[in-house]
Amino acid sequence: MKIGIDVSTVLNFGINVGSGRYIINLINGLLSLNEASKSSRDFPENIFKEKKPEKHPGENSFILTGRCITEANLHHITSLKEKYPNSIINFKLFRVTREKLDKWDKHGFPPIELKGFKADLLHCPDYLIPPVLNKNIILTIHDLSFYRFPEFNFDWFIKKYQAIVLKNAQRAKKIIADSESTRQDIINFMKINPQKIEVVYLAADRKFKMLAAEELKKDVPGKFKISKNYIFSVGTIEPRKNFKTLIKAFNIFKKSFKESKNYNLVIAGKTGWKSEETFEELEKSSCRDEIIFTGEVNDDDLIALYNQASLFVYPSIFEGFGLPVLEAMSCGLPVIATNTSSIPEVYPNSDFLLNPFDEVGMAEKINLVLTDENLKNELIKFSIENAKKFSWEKTAADTMQIYYSREARRI
Repeated sequence: MKIGIDVSTVLNFGINVGSGRYIINLINGLLSLNEASKSSRDFPENIFKEKKPEKHPGENSFILTGRCITEANLHHITSLKEKYPNSIINFKLFRVTREKLDKWDKHGFPPIELKGFKADLLHCPDYLIPPVLNKNIILTIHDLSFYRFPEFNFDWFIKKYQAIVLKNAQRAKKIIADSESTRQDIINFMKINPQKIEVVYLAADRKFKMLAAEELKKDVPGKFKISKNYIFSVGTIEPRKNFKTLIKAFNIFKKSFKESKNYNLVIAGKTGWKSEETFEELEKSSCRDEIIFTGEVNDDDLIALYNQASLFVYPSIFEGFGLPVLEAMSCGLPVIATNTSSIPEVYPNSDFLLNPFDEVGMAEKINLVLTDENLKNELIKFSIENAKKFSWEKTAADTMQIYYSREARRI
């Protein structure tokens, strides 16, 4: 089978944005599966949920296509040929200006087939479908925050994405959702046939793991002026991540519990839209000198921060998946999270899932974990075991099964 994958997000935004990270990890997983199956001449045991594909995966070729306005991220894609020498990988990449790209999308012409793209199906892994004649479209929808919480985004974005993503969802032969929560949102808000939607969970990158003492970069906390043990959280600074409530919970923790004197609150992530309320809450906090916003950090520093934190707290109001929770678990952290949207699917520990606006309960749970060593160790064990359920190998295998489904390849 000739499998087309749209890599435009990686080309234009890199692999540090959520969708870019998903795309590059998925492609690596698919190519690893392809090479493993070619060397063994069979699929790994139980790699597919139901039955093996009609064709041997060694017959697969991958056509990576994308329209890009910069070449800065091109290496993430072109290096795959060297990394997977036994797989057939072809590129149909189109360098354009922003103006030409906007016109191309507006007019929906020319279809990428007229520029040389040809595949049995096209996987569009980030909501959008390029101008294409191929009718065998598989679309990944990560979340419907622009339906669920329009107040968290700008009006122009809401109107644009609701219209475009609905049209694309109706057009696609199969839809991949990151979670059952997202699947239900697609059904409820878009009225899409449930049989058309498959849930495929994501995974943390393999490099997010517990580090041995000799592997720890102990200087990393100091780079961010972290002077104490710390409670850690990760995410873009925007309303739905709900760091406002976490700051309030930290204030209560500091005022109410003597153990609190030993801790900073550290929040890692870039500044997103409508971040003003979060920073206003920081300025109002009597503990603001003990709250550290690191800004965006690279993966090496992020892994070091995960590994040296005392506790991970994720206060998000809404998630399509909740990857930071899984990264924290993979690094062996005890976790407190919220009981909303997809988060219980990733972290099924009801005793430590809270209402996202319960700052008092959050403060009490923080104190409980940090003062009960046995409980903390139990939560660490739970995190490590639960994280093992998610892998990019499984994500790739489940996705490959969808590629081979009759629905995806029906003309």
